[in-house]
Amino acid sequence: MAKRFKGKVAIVTASTQGIGYSIAQRLGLEGASVVISSRKQENVDAAIEKLESKGIQVLGVVCHVSNAQQRKNLIDRTLEKFGKIDVVVSNAAVNPSPDTIMRSQESILDKLWEVNVKAPILLIKVVDRRVTIVDIIF
Repeated sequence: MAKRFKGKVAIVTASTQGIGYSIAQRLGLEGASVVISSRKQENVDAAIEKLESKGIQVLGVVCHVSNAQQRKNLIDRTLEKFGKIDVVVSNAAVNPSPDTIMRSQESILDKLWEVNVKAPILLIKVVDRRVTIVDIIF
């Protein structure tokens, strides 16, 4: 397998299962040190174990992307451990209702905005203040 990300540090939000986990795993297999996150510590711990068993260097951090302090902690811990950030994959998202946008209640629209739009922008703003170059993948 190519090592296109050798020496790179990649943060992947919502990455302890599903698509986020697969992205983190692929980045790690291609040489990146990966930072994974989830809202639940037990999910973080289980994913760390699986990724480390594949020889991937990984840091796991509990992070709900809608929480400003947890976003800051994600960035701070990444920089403490790896000293840089090269890639951010904003994978966290919600879909709290099967209704169409036009039929969604205002509270549902607020949740969609908060997690799917606002949180990734605020995460990148924290990263941008702390590093010089970053690849942003939404």
